[in-house]
Amino acid sequence: MTLTEFLLARIGEDEAASEAHEGVGSGGSWTRSRVLDECAVKRRIITLAYEATGYDMTVDLERDTDERGESGVAFVGDRILRALATPYAEHPDYDPVWGE
Repeated sequence: MTLTEFLLARIGEDEAASEAHEGVGSGGSWTRSRVLDECAVKRRIITLAYEATGYDMTVDLERDTDERGESGVAFVGDRILRALATPYAEHPDYDPVWGE
């Protein structure tokens, strides 16, 4: 599983969880709308990370982070994706290499 695939899967899970809990937590800092907005922003950040590296998500999705790094392209996009993965570090599909 690539880092991008991992992130998109976790974002999808967050969206599904927010739908399952619709109407719960209608006050305070958690609202379904806010979670869905955050998911949309994370997807946009992933796109921006690909734009920063010059890669096309539809073509280069299967590249792993080492291949991107070896290409000589700026590491900014990879650092962004790795940072986005940090909150999911306890997930069984998380690769500890992404935290390095």
